[in-house]
Amino acid sequence: MYLIRNILVPVARDVNLNKAISNKLKISANKINNIKILRRSIDARKKNFLKYNLTLIADIDLNLKLDAELQEYSEPQSYIKDIIKLSNLNPFIIGAGPAGLFAALSLVENGFKPYIFDRGETIDLRAKKVEDFWNNGIFDENSNVQFGEGGAGTFSDGKLTSRTRDFYTNKVVDYLIKFGADASIRYDSLPHLGTDGLRDIIKNLREFLIEKGCKFFWNSKLENIDIKDNAVSSVTINKEKYFPEIIVLAIGNSARDTFLMLKDKIKMESKSFAVGFRIEHSQKFINNSFYGEKTDLSLTGPATYRLTTKYKEKGIYSFCMCPGGFIVAGSSQKDSLVLNGMSFKDRNNRFANSAIVATVNNSDFGEDLLAGMMFQQQIEKKCFSSDRPYLAPSQNAFNFMNNSTSNTFTKTSFQPGIFHHDLNTIFPSKITEAIKFGLTKFDKRAPGFIANGLLLAPETRTSSPVRILRDRDTFHANGILNLYPVGEGSGYAGGIMSSAADGFKCGNHFSL
Repeated sequence: MYLIRNILVPVARDVNLNKAISNKLKISANKINNIKILRRSIDARKKNFLKYNLTLIADIDLNLKLDAELQEYSEPQSYIKDIIKLSNLNPFIIGAGPAGLFAALSLVENGFKPYIFDRGETIDLRAKKVEDFWNNGIFDENSNVQFGEGGAGTFSDGKLTSRTRDFYTNKVVDYLIKFGADASIRYDSLPHLGTDGLRDIIKNLREFLIEKGCKFFWNSKLENIDIKDNAVSSVTINKEKYFPEIIVLAIGNSARDTFLMLKDKIKMESKSFAVGFRIEHSQKFINNSFYGEKTDLSLTGPATYRLTTKYKEKGIYSFCMCPGGFIVAGSSQKDSLVLNGMSFKDRNNRFANSAIVATVNNSDFGEDLLAGMMFQQQIEKKCFSSDRPYLAPSQNAFNFMNNSTSNTFTKTSFQPGIFHHDLNTIFPSKITEAIKFGLTKFDKRAPGFIANGLLLAPETRTSSPVRILRDRDTFHANGILNLYPVGEGSGYAGGIMSSAADGFKCGNHFSL
């Protein structure tokens, strides 16, 4: 079987893959069989003349000369080799986000019945709390956009992007399809589930785990970990002590009180992340700017974009772009504000939004282990207005660029609403300077990107501000043999897909 890369075909409902391979390799079509799409992306370099860029596998009844775009293909294989035998059927998992849920699925495959603890609530109860927050300002610090079943990604676009596809990411995809995702997530380069699709999938996943003997403990907060002789001897959850054989620590990147509790107990390091704003445009502007007015959006879906540049030592880039989406409040602490992007499966809202962020590191926030976390908190508190609780400070992007105090934009998808604020005062000057440079570059790629954009603040939770150090082969925390940090909060993932795969790999280390 051969792997064939970079096959460009017109965007259309029906594509003759046999003919596309035949033309690419200059071979007879009758020599080609069992074609399968591995990856499909949209090549939008020529507006109004978009193409699919395909990576395919196929059986070809010829011996062909291999090169960068034609290689022999074999199915990805499991590469976890360090298998640890356990005696207890009920390993503990802290966190019911993607990393925790897929660690549970992996453990179930190996005969375990894990106990899963989360400080938040089930999807349906959590969704009611989130709606009450967005509509009425009633906030729950333990059940919100960041905490609860499904993790922070539940109230997002439900993106499944991943830098690599291997045995473990394929297992994640298989399970997602099993629980309700469309089969196109196997090959789309920018697959997404939408917040509504993801919620249904997570509920199906939970029911499956319960059928397999797992137990879920909601409103259950990890309060302490006791360590003795290089191992966790007990954990305290809701003031009750437990003595698990192992603990999979699958916290999210907003688990700040957990980071504080762990600071002097385990080996951690600060890490870089990124901060900035959300920028919002009409989806029509984005469609025309990146795909062109003549593109059939019923084939491509609403236009998306990914923009990157560099200014001095800082990377500036768009992040978590949500076509046809909404900007939402994602606070996890009272009297502070943080924003995120969210969309439904059909992505049919008239707005598009994305984070526009600049990288930050110790030179921006200091050398202390939790200095990055404190930096995030300071920004989020600065953006909160006690006179207008949980409204977002905003500014027309053109006025932001020109240090103008006037403001003309009022339309936004963000609820409960916005108020005008000079966003030049939010970040240290070198971060503001870098973001302005990035916006200037992005405006050249899409003229009008600045003039038609509305900026809202702040975007701070792009990734975890810390990394819990772990053994590369076995995943256990450095110096603690039965504690296994995984996922985004532990600093080893950056989204739903990579978090789920990290959790699944961790669970694959154990057998009875």
